[in-house]
Amino acid sequence: MDANQLLGSLELYGNRMFTVAEGNESEPIKHCQDWAMKDLMAHIGRVYGAVTSVIKSKSLDRPTTPFPTPPENNQREWALDKFSALLEALGDSDPSTPVWTWGRDQDVGFFIRRMTHETLLHMRDAESVKSEFIEVDGDVACDGIDEYIDGALQHSMNQSKEFLYPDGSIHLHRTDGEGEWLIKPSGNKIVVTREHAKGDVAVRGSAIDLLLYLWGRDPQGLEIFGEPELAQAWGSLAP
Repeated sequence: MDANQLLGSLELYGNRMFTVAEGNESEPIKHCQDWAMKDLMAHIGRVYGAVTSVIKSKSLDRPTTPFPTPPENNQREWALDKFSALLEALGDSDPSTPVWTWGRDQDVGFFIRRMTHETLLHMRDAESVKSEFIEVDGDVACDGIDEYIDGALQHSMNQSKEFLYPDGSIHLHRTDGEGEWLIKPSGNKIVVTREHAKGDVAVRGSAIDLLLYLWGRDPQGLEIFGEPELAQAWGSLAP
């Protein structure tokens, strides 16, 4: 997906997240155990701050500086400042600029994509406090599914020889546009194809609902065909 489109989405989702967070610092986050809104703000601020430091360093070496420490109070305002700095750093950088990342792609474009989908997910977490949700571009959410599968699911998780995927394949079917994925496990590896094919379990839904499902948010409106336990296992892998 085009970097400018992702940057526009990042700004939209971030502004929405911080707007919803205002005045709700003590409200619990439904799908994040033991987190209130202020904890979500502290988390996202730490992430934004760390990524901004990496981008500004313009280095391919793994950073040794710790994540920034959030304040005891006013976590939202602190995180909002980190968000503004992140947007500036990303906007001032060519997406192809080489830089260290924790993924396969070692460039600024990785962080544009990762921060967009990180923010989309946590915007939804914040919105869940009042159950008031803005419409999300289905193609952006679809890109988020690819980003999750290629990144967290396929790259990060299989770095551990002890990690094993669920014992059965899954077919994901997007219902609000084009998008199908067949994921077949093989020990600590997976084979992913984008095709209409039969899996041991099938999960159908809109792109945003499939994305939330993969990140363990248990959205409503999904259709599951096959073993519910297998679907739950695939939807419980995200860190």
